[in-house]
Amino acid sequence: MRAERMFPPDAATEIRTGLFDPTLGYRGGEWDRHVLAPWIAANPAILSALRRVGDAKMATVALDHQDLYALYALSRVMELLILPHQPPATRVGEPADWLPLSAYHRFGTAIGGTFTDPDRFHPFLHEIVEAEPADDPRQEPVLIGQWWPGCLVGSLLLVRGGASVMAGADHLDPGLATTSTLYWAWRRRYRDVADLSHGWGSNSQWGTEFRRDYTLPDRFVYHADAMLTGTPPWADPPPPEIEVDLVRHRCSTRVDHGSDQWVWHSHHTELIGPGASSRPCP
Repeated sequence: MRAERMFPPDAATEIRTGLFDPTLGYRGGEWDRHVLAPWIAANPAILSALRRVGDAKMATVALDHQDLYALYALSRVMELLILPHQPPATRVGEPADWLPLSAYHRFGTAIGGTFTDPDRFHPFLHEIVEAEPADDPRQEPVLIGQWWPGCLVGSLLLVRGGASVMAGADHLDPGLATTSTLYWAWRRRYRDVADLSHGWGSNSQWGTEFRRDYTLPDRFVYHADAMLTGTPPWADPPPPEIEVDLVRHRCSTRVDHGSDQWVWHSHHTELIGPGASSRPCP
């Protein structure tokens, strides 16, 4: 079942031109007053639609393409705002050089988001920014630090948190887990990324669909729309063992799967126990 349109017409364009572009080009000292506050005040319908899409029941409803474009535009804004929280880049002139650290938290709060503060590492909630080897090769990844928190609206994950972890060699290779290509990501300071928007022109790249992940009481849903619409006949997904790894972690963790895997229609559902400590905390 596909939902009726949730976002207002041209929502993706409004997010791009009214929020993303001004944020990317901002050089002043009051981003929240000059950019964020006017946009929030002018777009209550977009924020209302976002809250509706964040409802847990929407994990079972496929969204219209235009709605996924709007969510993708919002995710691009958030990817800009987490840049100052990331390890330094070798390039200069990054938005991280002028955007305030507080901008990410202020934006997440303004759109009705909830920041995650889990006490355990989980790939649904975390991307690995830094990793240390554990003496015991069997040790599962342990969360030892957080670069930025993840953000959800309702049950919908908008952006994962950045994590420092310690893990044994049976679970991840620290060098690979922090440098391999990060899929479903538009921009990072510290590693290569792969996103279906890459390689397209200035307008066409915005016709990219957001990957919707939901946290539900009994399961994590990775890429709900792919699950609901099915894999197109022309798609050639990777083998199952690679596919699940890339869908969960969005990167290679023990064996380098490369940067050209066709994972864009892959999905996964992971059952979790009630009260699992990897659930996001308000």
